[in-house]
Amino acid sequence: MLPLPSTMDFVSSVVFLVILLGLSVAVGFMSKKKSETFNAWLVGSRNFGPVVTGLALTATWLSGWACLGLMGIVYSFGWSGMWLAGVWTLVGIIPTVTIFGPKLRNRFEQMKATTVPQLVGAIYNSKGIAALACIIYVLLLLVYCVGQYKAAATAWHIVTGTSWELSIFVSALVMAVYMAVGGYTGTQWALAIQGFFIAFACTLLSIMALAMVGGVDGLNLALAQQDPKLIQPLRADLSAKPNLQFAADLIGLTATLGLFVTMAVGFPHNVARFIGLRKITRRDLTIMTAVVFVTASVPWFNLLTGLSARALFQSELFSIATVKQDAAGPIVALALGSPISGFYIAAVFAAAISTLAGMVLVMSGSLTKDLIQLLKPNLSDKTLLNTARVLTILFSLIPITWVILRPPDLLAYLMAGAAVGLGCIFFYTLAVALFWKGAHKLGAVVCMIYGFAMTVLGGYYVYTVAQWGWGNWWWATFIGCGISYFAFSKIGSRRCKE
Repeated sequence: MLPLPSTMDFVSSVVFLVILLGLSVAVGFMSKKKSETFNAWLVGSRNFGPVVTGLALTATWLSGWACLGLMGIVYSFGWSGMWLAGVWTLVGIIPTVTIFGPKLRNRFEQMKATTVPQLVGAIYNSKGIAALACIIYVLLLLVYCVGQYKAAATAWHIVTGTSWELSIFVSALVMAVYMAVGGYTGTQWALAIQGFFIAFACTLLSIMALAMVGGVDGLNLALAQQDPKLIQPLRADLSAKPNLQFAADLIGLTATLGLFVTMAVGFPHNVARFIGLRKITRRDLTIMTAVVFVTASVPWFNLLTGLSARALFQSELFSIATVKQDAAGPIVALALGSPISGFYIAAVFAAAISTLAGMVLVMSGSLTKDLIQLLKPNLSDKTLLNTARVLTILFSLIPITWVILRPPDLLAYLMAGAAVGLGCIFFYTLAVALFWKGAHKLGAVVCMIYGFAMTVLGGYYVYTVAQWGWGNWWWATFIGCGISYFAFSKIGSRRCKE
């Protein structure tokens, strides 16, 4: 029988969420003096150390999906779901820290770039490229934001038994306030606090959940008794459904590996964490890597929570209206009771709003800097700052409207493709360009157009009509973006020489 929420579950959820949001607002207002000009609002003083930067990066990397959605995947498919559910998480984020991070930090400084699209444009010496990158980022990130609010809403409703609209709306307003007031500096500090909170809460939940099922041996025994397929690393029986290819064969498995590597450096809210990083030593880099390695390993623990939910409650969650398997994490938290349940709720909110904050800051700052200022170059600094602050509030609230109005299925499909599109496009146009001297703006433009088109097509052919396998889609997008980027860069370079 599934556990039901109690008054103490509600009280502890409110208390921990108030503490988390209160700390976030406090650091936002403490950073106000460092955000009184537009450029200062965008990048702060650029003196953040490796610990704060590492925790902030963890917070933007571990979205509401990582703290709720992935548990539903392994609950549904068993161990075979782990490939898409975060087993590759460190394989993606650690290279971003150790290889791309220092390079990105130096390029931001050398090119005097204050936004990620501006850096992309500076690499190709083109404001048009920056504007195109800005448009793609905004379109895909807006779609991706919806999933963060859905994660927080699901966890709140299940654990507290109350309506989620008020909690989500208040959290969104709080997030908008500390970003609008504190800018990059306030947001970076808030993200660091949230990153620590996420890592501690989710790790604790996992350890206690695993203890409830008798450890790893007890977990696997319970899964095998339900269905031996649940303990298989890959399930051929899932190959009949194209959107489940990630759990069915080697093409899907390798595609998920590629997805985590590319989106770690392709997500602008991850990349932006290096804008404010001070010039670091090897010791600093080692510290930052260690911080990220420890805190960003949370998905591994969350996998065990999702599998423990399946061991404890078998297939009962599929009968829960609307949320179904996504209830895995919250239901385990309910079974453990207060204060763990409230701690977990705050962690899901931290994961959701930290990723949202990173995305919203990128969208509002970039749209103001890379598009509005391009079209209206004579705008005063005060006007630009106020415009960015207004856009911050707007981008914080738009996804809520979509969630409340129950967006159409196509939007949900595009959400799944947003990570594919962002990763494949900007792995080449940003990450590869840091090391390849042959990069040309023609290659960047064609790569962006191809990647965006494949994102939209994948939403239709993978999820709507089920004609493309998920792994085949990712590989087609990744390889096609690569061919477009390198081939058209060569063509553009030859034309310049002629």
